[in-house]
Amino acid sequence: MDNRLATLLTRGASLTRAEYRVLAHLTEHPLLVGNITVRELAHATFVSTATIMRLCQKLGFSGFSEFIWHCKQLLSDTPHIAAQAQSRLELPVLFNQFIANYQHTFQWVTQEKRQQFANLLRQKESFFLYGAGFSYLFAEYLTKKLQVLGKTAFISGPGDSRNIFLSNAARYQVFIAVSRSGETEQVLDKARIAKNVGMTIVAFTRASANTLAGMADVHFALYDEAVHFAAEAAGVTSFESNLVLLMDLLLLEATG
Repeated sequence: MDNRLATLLTRGASLTRAEYRVLAHLTEHPLLVGNITVRELAHATFVSTATIMRLCQKLGFSGFSEFIWHCKQLLSDTPHIAAQAQSRLELPVLFNQFIANYQHTFQWVTQEKRQQFANLLRQKESFFLYGAGFSYLFAEYLTKKLQVLGKTAFISGPGDSRNIFLSNAARYQVFIAVSRSGETEQVLDKARIAKNVGMTIVAFTRASANTLAGMADVHFALYDEAVHFAAEAAGVTSFESNLVLLMDLLLLEATG
């Protein structure tokens, strides 16, 4: 909604539902102002032209032309957001450090690895995702993204029985594991099973050497400024935001 037309909505107390729908339509589509006739507006909002004329009169205008002229005057005012943009941009002290950390990560995310992921997304239809602790949240995020793309994607974590994976592993083509340390035993257990049944393994871990990375067919290493992986749950670092950024970039490249 264009805030410059929002004042019109404050006059809507005495309007019928149909009249309010017309007014809301214009505030949601300000580019229509001056470029739409009364008949076209009536058609777009499923009302009669008489309804629009009554709306104009209730708002204090003699007719549609005067109403549109008033809307144009409101839209000619500088939007409030533009005034804010003129103020000096103040960034958090750590902003540049987070950007530097992203750049560290993308030095390891080679074009070859991105292409491998893109090929999997285009050629495979069923994905099993696994994560423990905080990593489960990001595995779930990627699961939802894959489902939106029409893929069969299932998410599991330590709270699920091991038999769930054993019973379903053969149905899935790709195993995606998210583990910051790459050493979480529950994740390694599922990765071993996935490898034994012939699933392609994709892993997201921190950049330091770890067991899961060695098992993966496609490994995405992320820069992690934490000194030791045991501290992952205690402090806030750029690792998680880095991870989401990487996932979205991979999906965008694969579907673009």
